[in-house]
Amino acid sequence: MLMLKSREFAEATAQRAQAQRVAAPAAQPQAQKFIYPGGGIHVAPAVTHITETLLRVTPYVHQSKDTIIVFFGTLSNLQDLNARRRATGKATPVPEEAGTGAMTTACLLDLYKQFGNGRELLMLSELQGQFAFVLYDSTRKQAFAARDPSGAEPLYYKVDASGGVMYTNSISQLPSDDSDRRAWQELQPGQYMLGKTVAQFALSLSQLERRERKESVDADLLHAQLQRESQQEEADRGGFSAVRSLIRNRSK
Repeated sequence: MLMLKSREFAEATAQRAQAQRVAAPAAQPQAQKFIYPGGGIHVAPAVTHITETLLRVTPYVHQSKDTIIVFFGTLSNLQDLNARRRATGKATPVPEEAGTGAMTTACLLDLYKQFGNGRELLMLSELQGQFAFVLYDSTRKQAFAARDPSGAEPLYYKVDASGGVMYTNSISQLPSDDSDRRAWQELQPGQYMLGKTVAQFALSLSQLERRERKESVDADLLHAQLQRESQQEEADRGGFSAVRSLIRNRSK
């Protein structure tokens, strides 16, 4: 579960304090809660099963001097992205024994450094997989969030009365004092949010299906039109030949 308030987190990152680890409630013994100072972000990692014997703890969280990344899901092209970022010689250091989470968040951080100044669409074009993430940049005092077109990972946002943007991936686990739950909006699949601006970066699966149906209908209409034109041309040629033949017969 993620709960992030972008305005408040600016103060937390400025303090450069370490996360405090707090025991999870008894009802969720498999989870731990990490509270970052300033009340800006609450992360309650949970265990998900990949196979019967393989587990994954999500979300992946990375905190640097001026940036924090919270990532849900997987990147199918992670190995390729990591190979390319290491080849630049400027990759964020990742311990050799680090797992998928550290590699994923380090990769996102390097992509953001490369494309994060007005070229976020280029960054998103590099990502393949099923994911949702929120990245907060304290130097720009701005959050950047995105959700891949599959919609497999949920993400919601709300702009509060002070103009701050809040994010969560689970409305059911919001704090009890959040009474205005109707103000939360879903970040739709294939959308990203930069500051308070929401835009589309890729077609969702439902949009792709509608587009395919439309293209199929358009193709059928085009085929029918071409058939009618072809039949009309045949009819015109046939009628013209008969007239010429009749004229020749009469002239004999």
